[in-house]
Amino acid sequence: MRRRAVAPSVEPTRGAERRQALNPPDKSDSCHRKATTIRSRQCVSTRLLAIVAVVACVAGCASSGQAGAAATIPIQHRSVARPASPSASPRIIAAAIPSLIPGPPTVMPTAPPTVTPTAPPGTPAATLPRIPSGAIPILYFHRVQAVPHDFATWTKQRQRAFLTYDDLPAAFSAQLDWLASHGYSTILPGDLAAHWDHGTPLPARPVILTFDDGSSSWARTVLPALQARGMVAEFYLTLDAIRSGSITWPQVVQLARAGNGIGAHDVHHVQLAGIRGHAPASSAVMWSEITRVRGIIAAHVGVAPDSMAYVGGGFDATLISLVQRAGYTTARGIVRGIVQTTARRFDLRVVRIGWHDDVRDPVSEALSPGLPTFTARMHGVSDRRRGTGH
Repeated sequence: MRRRAVAPSVEPTRGAERRQALNPPDKSDSCHRKATTIRSRQCVSTRLLAIVAVVACVAGCASSGQAGAAATIPIQHRSVARPASPSASPRIIAAAIPSLIPGPPTVMPTAPPTVTPTAPPGTPAATLPRIPSGAIPILYFHRVQAVPHDFATWTKQRQRAFLTYDDLPAAFSAQLDWLASHGYSTILPGDLAAHWDHGTPLPARPVILTFDDGSSSWARTVLPALQARGMVAEFYLTLDAIRSGSITWPQVVQLARAGNGIGAHDVHHVQLAGIRGHAPASSAVMWSEITRVRGIIAAHVGVAPDSMAYVGGGFDATLISLVQRAGYTTARGIVRGIVQTTARRFDLRVVRIGWHDDVRDPVSEALSPGLPTFTARMHGVSDRRRGTGH
């Protein structure tokens, strides 16, 4: 049974009237207490708002993974939305205050460090020339062979003689891998001629690998390395190499059947032109050298060479005209460069690859990481300042 509420009397009792009469209210004191109460509430409200601002700051920093920096951000630089009421909700403040009590540090997940690609040591990217549009590097090798087991006992002169025309197997493999990883595709000189003459398309980044003279390492070392990477090369053969036993016809045929090109490098390994202080060979000798080698290679391989390399890199206008008349579509010298043009199709530029390029020790075949020298060569940086000669 609910009790009925009785409204209090609005008329003061006599005791109340008496107390009021004896102690009349002081209006100024009442106003003072009222003002003090308001200021106190405003002060509490301001402090509560500051606490809310700190909590918001810490929460914002934690959400962005920068909680540790929250304490250094001045609150006055933050834009804090104030509530319409002069006092904050006690429930909100009560929930916010415990989060300000120091606790165990929170370990925020950090992003893994970003690794910025850098140029190989010794060849900063900024120092390398830009590869020209349409560049087709033609790499110029002789043989790929490891040094003999007793190499360390040889004289310095004998060591240099062996290494002069050598490329070490570890270096050669690394160079092929560099080409593949940088998007290069091998073509043959005949492909380049077909592009010039008939518009046959070339890959985006073509490169031509060439080998001079004749070495059993072509079949024993070079061929397996090429086949493992789906690459081909042009092998410029001199018949003197067959005669000396440096390479055999079965090995040459093996190279051709694998899709490689067999180019001509004269019957005798003798420079026909371009020797300083010496007259060039006669036109008859030139013609004999460049036509006989072409016919003999065709008889053994089944395909006549369409490209030749000048022995010693020497040539003149007479030799060029005879090479063209003999049916060759390109010829390669040893002038350095990576840009090929139709005007120089019988004087193709080359990139010389030396045994010492990026090789720290020829015995262990330790290499410089990143192949900085080879990288520079592929950018057109020559191994010599001026252009011709071995």
